[in-house]
Amino acid sequence: MDLRDAANELYAVTPRDFTAERTALVRKAKDAGNKDLAKEIGSLAKPAAGAWAINMLALHKPEVIDGVVRFGVSLRTAQEEGDAESFRELGQQRQGQLTSAVHAAKDLASELGAPLSAAAAADVEQTFRAAMADAGAARAVGTGRLVRGLSGSGFEAVDLTGAIAVPGPDDEAGPEYGKAPAKRAAKTEPASSSKGKPKPSKDAPSKEKKPKDEATSLADRRAAKQQAALEEARRDFEAADREAKEAEAAASDAWEAVKDLAARRANLKSEIEDLKKRLATLEAELIGITRDAESAESGKKRAVRAATQQRRAADQAQRRVDRLS
Repeated sequence: MDLRDAANELYAVTPRDFTAERTALVRKAKDAGNKDLAKEIGSLAKPAAGAWAINMLALHKPEVIDGVVRFGVSLRTAQEEGDAESFRELGQQRQGQLTSAVHAAKDLASELGAPLSAAAAADVEQTFRAAMADAGAARAVGTGRLVRGLSGSGFEAVDLTGAIAVPGPDDEAGPEYGKAPAKRAAKTEPASSSKGKPKPSKDAPSKEKKPKDEATSLADRRAAKQQAALEEARRDFEAADREAKEAEAAASDAWEAVKDLAARRANLKSEIEDLKKRLATLEAELIGITRDAESAESGKKRAVRAATQQRRAADQAQRRVDRLS
């Protein structure tokens, strides 16, 4: 067992089992005589709730992570190529992708017995948003060893410092996304090896170009058009992002309201079932008491008749006594 293997085991457990599992792995390393490994395992940090939920998706539902990553590749490609129309369309679809991924994380966390709070769910969404914007963040969410949530604006590389437990070369941030790629310089043809330099023909253009001519060249016009489209796409993105966050907050509130009502409904159903059982018990008890009451009433009537007869007999005996006295 090496540190990477230990981390993979450790970050696959639920938050409530993390400390116990880490202690067990430390003990295992010590028993194997590897004190350095035991110390490294003991220093592994417990993941934040949102990071843990993403680790669980990477382990149990990797298709959710893959969907986020693939969507992010399409989004960044459209941005880099200056495809304003595609970028706008993908920007409109992004919130739906994020909401779906966050719901998957929340459902899985509940299934594993560790439901996410609203703050943890927001951390999950922010991390997925960063993964869509940055290739390094996209790789990080798929490691299954995320320690904290990620955040990024989409125009700068996401800071992964301390975000991954036992990071390897494949987990480190790659090239920066979200910016237009730099243009490669045109290759220059090697100088002719013939005797002397060829003399320019009369029709050949002058080696020196005026700045105005360079600015109005076809390549520069295309570049300027692409840059303008990119700036427009960025403005659209910022506006859509603000609206998406508002819609996201409303969706999160609605989601929590649905969960709350569902829980209340389940509680009421349970109470109704208990009351039905209690009512059935009371009805059976009432039937028994009614039978006893009827029996007692009959006994009372017999006792009254017997008492009346005895009283009459006593009165008759008293009268005989009176006569004989």
